[in-house]
Amino acid sequence: MKRKFMMLTLLISGPKQPGNDIDVYLEPLIDDLKSLWDGIRGVYDAHNGEYFTLRAALMWTINDFPAYGNLSGCVVKGYKACPICGDDTPSHRLKNGHKICYIGHRKWLPINHPYRRQRAAFNGKPEYGTPPEPLTGEEVLHMVEDGDSVCWKKKSIFFDLEYWKYLHALDVMHIEKNVCDSIIGTLLEIPGKNKDGIAARLDLLNMGVKTDLQPEYGERRTRLPPGPWNLSRAEKREVQSELEEDNHGVSRKFKAQDDVRTTQNSGVYLLAHTMQVASAKDKNPILSNMGFYGVIQEIWDLDYQKFTIPVFRCDWIDSASGLVVDELGFTLVDLSKIGHRNDQFVLASQVKQVFFVDDPMHRGWSVVLSMPNREYNDAIGDDVLGDVIIECEPFTRGMPNVDTFDELVGELGGQNIRDGCEDIWIE
Repeated sequence: MKRKFMMLTLLISGPKQPGNDIDVYLEPLIDDLKSLWDGIRGVYDAHNGEYFTLRAALMWTINDFPAYGNLSGCVVKGYKACPICGDDTPSHRLKNGHKICYIGHRKWLPINHPYRRQRAAFNGKPEYGTPPEPLTGEEVLHMVEDGDSVCWKKKSIFFDLEYWKYLHALDVMHIEKNVCDSIIGTLLEIPGKNKDGIAARLDLLNMGVKTDLQPEYGERRTRLPPGPWNLSRAEKREVQSELEEDNHGVSRKFKAQDDVRTTQNSGVYLLAHTMQVASAKDKNPILSNMGFYGVIQEIWDLDYQKFTIPVFRCDWIDSASGLVVDELGFTLVDLSKIGHRNDQFVLASQVKQVFFVDDPMHRGWSVVLSMPNREYNDAIGDDVLGDVIIECEPFTRGMPNVDTFDELVGELGGQNIRDGCEDIWIE
């Protein structure tokens, strides 16, 4: 993404964006992409001193959500605006907020997650639904060609690329940022970013949830009782200091401690589900598991007042040049070859602990050994090799147990008003 590597292939001028008609402007680019996929013969490789056929493929596009709709042809607003749920998108129009909200997010949680059973904290109902499977590119192409779904308004010009139905990768950026802005804006009551207000409280009342938070109208101004999401002044100041990336009490070194000890605690393994292709000619990319090995450099504790979530900043071993499997089946890594520098952070719950032991047969390489389960009892005996292949438990089991939330709310008589916070007054 550096400036010197960028090429401007398309410039659309005018006072308005083309919207769904953007395919007309993309035709010259698609023609060039077709030529690149067929290959350009006679390209000289100065390093090897030989000629080769150059081929290139479009792997994905990066855009915000409205542009995603224009490029893909998917509906991104209205009652059916979820690209994953499609025609089964759970949506609800807010009478006072005059917007459509999308509910049913808890169906993506594990089937035994305590949030699924909670009622008072959400919409007053438990969630037993299962998440839909994302559509493949071939399924999307079939739907747009046959008109089987109201969620697709056109056939994207990218399907003119013969490999696009196997990739169909449009990366939506800004979504996490916008959600974060809304959360922070609501917690800190930032004007223009705050999603709480009279309309939101009335919509809660219409939905029959958190009815004790309804507005209290006065002669000159309206009082909003502080809800569970409202913060005290002291808490707001603390949140502001953490956004400002204040490392005091948050970050602590980890790998540096291993360097001065005989023990080792900083090795980690991450198993990721990702798309893989064999070569540029591969027209059938597959989704499969891929392992990454790394060393913890720092631990960050994300403090949410009621609980903390540990996040690791790691140096990840380069998968191409720093990872091999020897003739005996052992995984070897070169700890000096670091890659994936743009994706250093990982949740502690997503990784497992491993150990890196110097390989006496291959200088500069280390053997990867997995940590045995602490409850493991070797039924066979002193089988050392058996310990090597046993997987260990994650560093943390995730979110704290919140099964008692509904019972607590019930004991308080359905009380949602938070004590210790200043009242919210609206002129």
